[in-house]
Amino acid sequence: MRDDATNDDIQDVLEPLGNGINVTTARQELAERIVAAITIGAYSPGEQLPSERELAEKQGVSRVTVRGALEIVRERGLLVSKRGRGGGTFVADAKITQAPPDAARRMLEDEIPRLRSFVDFRCLIAGLEARTAAERRTDEQARRLTRIMEQFNAADDTVEARKIDVELHMLITTMAANEQLAKVTAQLSQRATMGLGAEPYPEKYLERARQEHLEIVDSIVRQDLDRAFRAAHKHFSLTLEIMEEAFRSSERYTL
Repeated sequence: MRDDATNDDIQDVLEPLGNGINVTTARQELAERIVAAITIGAYSPGEQLPSERELAEKQGVSRVTVRGALEIVRERGLLVSKRGRGGGTFVADAKITQAPPDAARRMLEDEIPRLRSFVDFRCLIAGLEARTAAERRTDEQARRLTRIMEQFNAADDTVEARKIDVELHMLITTMAANEQLAKVTAQLSQRATMGLGAEPYPEKYLERARQEHLEIVDSIVRQDLDRAFRAAHKHFSLTLEIMEEAFRSSERYTL
């Protein structure tokens, strides 16, 4: 019988006894992944990161590796820890664009070619999901989607916008009412976000995201199937564009 908590504890004990080079490499790679996520706006200043357990599950590593990676990023001034109620690990108000580019560049250099290779598939799946949602949505779901869109338009910071974005797209997935399609969508989202599950949302892209979301929502509410497909297909190429722009930037953080 499997006990996840026990397995985590055992792995936490055994990992430091293993190959030190592999452990160090895993921590460094995860640290660079987190720096890249902050760089592209997947995590915003002041935003709380997922818990150590969540990060370990998403990345397929132990909590020891996660702690080591977070400490590396924290030492470079990009993360701060808060204790007590409401505590955790938060993105610092560091000016990441004033630092050298090595860490984010290394990670994005590996990620972008892989992302390009499957982004068309993700866009097609997103388009199919939106089209199906438009076809199958109920009146109550349409009203709820409209309310969420209003909340998104009213959001004045990227942290809040990202939370509402997740709610909006989860509702579209629910509207499509297909378990297999929902699983594929979730897998593609994880892959597109370097396993961190957070879509990039730099402030400069917020207005564009509003317009693209509005197009998707309006087409679903009006049950315009072809328009829903086109709007979602276009919108889901945004992650790649943001990552490519971050890679081209000459100023990024290094470890």
